[in-house]
Amino acid sequence: MSNVQTRPFVFENDLAHVKRMWSEVGWVEDLHGENQLDYFFSVGDTMVGTIDDVAECSVHITPGSMRLLNTDLPLCAVTAVITSHIARGHRFAQRLTAAQLQKGASGGAAVAVLGMFDQGFYDKLGFGIGSYDHQFAFDPASLNVSTAPRTPTRLDHDHYAEMHKVMIQRPLHHGSVVLYPEELFRAEVGFESKAFGFGYYDDDVLTHFIWLEADGERGPYEVRWVGYQTSDQLLELLALLKSLADQVYSVKMVEPAEVQLQSLLQRPFRERARTKAGKHKGYHRSHAWWQLRILDVESCVSALEWSGREATAFALSVTDPVTEHLAEELVEGAWQGISGDYVIEMGQTCTSHYGPAEDLHRLTCSVNALSRLFWGVANASSLAVTDGLQAPDELLKTLDAGLKLPTPHVGWEF
Repeated sequence: MSNVQTRPFVFENDLAHVKRMWSEVGWVEDLHGENQLDYFFSVGDTMVGTIDDVAECSVHITPGSMRLLNTDLPLCAVTAVITSHIARGHRFAQRLTAAQLQKGASGGAAVAVLGMFDQGFYDKLGFGIGSYDHQFAFDPASLNVSTAPRTPTRLDHDHYAEMHKVMIQRPLHHGSVVLYPEELFRAEVGFESKAFGFGYYDDDVLTHFIWLEADGERGPYEVRWVGYQTSDQLLELLALLKSLADQVYSVKMVEPAEVQLQSLLQRPFRERARTKAGKHKGYHRSHAWWQLRILDVESCVSALEWSGREATAFALSVTDPVTEHLAEELVEGAWQGISGDYVIEMGQTCTSHYGPAEDLHRLTCSVNALSRLFWGVANASSLAVTDGLQAPDELLKTLDAGLKLPTPHVGWEF
């Protein structure tokens, strides 16, 4: 019988097995991509599931921050979950992800995020669906920007630290994510060997850049990373993309948080109809690729702002499915999820404390729904329809009116 265990990742012993998994499932396709994993797994924290002491599953987390309105909360980002083809059925991914959430919460993280491979799996660990990202594909010649771009500086993989600094210093909006380790960013920009970038410097300091992957001579070019500090810098980067139109037929990019990209495209409906078939077709797609979950109720509530006419208080009962996946022997006495009863007070300041309250309207929901509510992905009345949230109509209306949050934009791939 095979010996099945979970344990911390040992870089010298486990990295080769993790590289094999990434290659097996197609996450890396050549030696160059595999080599980036040396940087990726040199930072953050990793746990592995082993069969006969060979790593067959790994879960990697990374520290960072996520902005809730005007507060940057400590973040545990689940940055890579992978299981080999021979290790299916051992529930490694669920058990290890739960253990890593426990570790992140015990270390002070208030919220966790991850990118989902499909919807449903991570719901079992308390994650709720994030907001939509808008991805556009367009002819760069159709960009309606009048800025004349300066000649940029060519960037390559060796500029990773400078690009990472720009990403950290970019304007942060509600939902913005920052991941701290620059070695992780080094791996992210290095996975594609033919990727390249262009940037602009003020004296010797990189101020704004784009990082691209090209599919052939004519494109599409995909904008994988874009970093800037001002709206003028963003417009210069868009103008730079437009300047490539004499050779590049199409560009793909995610809409930046500051603009409605469609408003900067000339005749977008005509362009989509004209190019609806073929490699360079124009499109506008929206989908939610990321999920989040609260790890600490008090920290998240204290970051909220109440827009209601009057202060209000309500009882909150939360269920958290992560508890059933946590093995107490991994970290004895540590965080076990956020299930339980709370009293939430919304007003000039927003506070919460653990404990029951019988004389208040009660909101009952999962941590999945609560996370979406507190980040403004959906309002209370919508979550009552889709996510099983329950509350009296009066409380639903009060929360809809008082929790006025903008759409979250993470602005970082993870």
